Formats: sequence, C-alpha cells, structure tokens
Amino acid sequence: MKRLVFALPILVMASSAFAGGLTVTNNSGLPIDELFASAAGTGTFGANLMEGIAEGALDDGKTVTIAALDDGAYDLKISAPDEGVLCTIANVQVAGGAVTLTAEQGKACK
Repeated sequence: MKRLVFALPILVMASSAFAGGLTVTNNSGLPIDELFASAAGTGTFGANLMEGIAEGALDDGKTVTIAALDDGAYDLKISAPDEGVLCTIANVQVAGGAVTLTAEQGKACK
C-alpha cells in the first residue's frame, strides 16, 4: 500500500504535464494570430486553439502554450490577418506536447 501512496503523486504530476496545453514554437517567419487543427487529411478543423491568447504572443521566434492537442499528425490552419495570410500546413507532427513550425513550412503560406 505504501508504494501506491508514493507512486500516485508522481502519476498525477506526469499526466498534468501534458494537460496544460500544447507548446508551439513559431519559426515560420509569420506572426500567427489564430491556429486551427484537423487530424491530418480530414479537413475538419476545430475551434481556434489560441482563443484567449494575446495578439502577438506567437509572432515569429516566440513560443507559447495554447489549447492541448494529443500527439499525432495534424493539418494546421494558421491565420495572420494583418499580413493577409490564411493557409494550411499539412501533416505537422505533434510529439511530447510540443511542436515547432519551421521556416520551410512558413514559405508555403507566403
């Protein structure tokens, strides 16, 4: 019984590490104001994952934690309205509760 009591806090801490959200690092060359996700290839995008995140929080070179996504492959629709950009970056891999958007991915949006 003592083992269970000591193990339980560790399990709670480990599961809450991913419950906080998805950490996005934006190296795309674009400021991102809105971000929508769809399981790769389905085209069914959900709500804005950046709802409630301040404008400019995910400008190029910045990292922010947004709504959670499970690990897997996603198509990400990004919006940078000031630049007139709305595009989809296909087959982005989310792993370990984090994703980094690259300059190569950003070039597809320009």
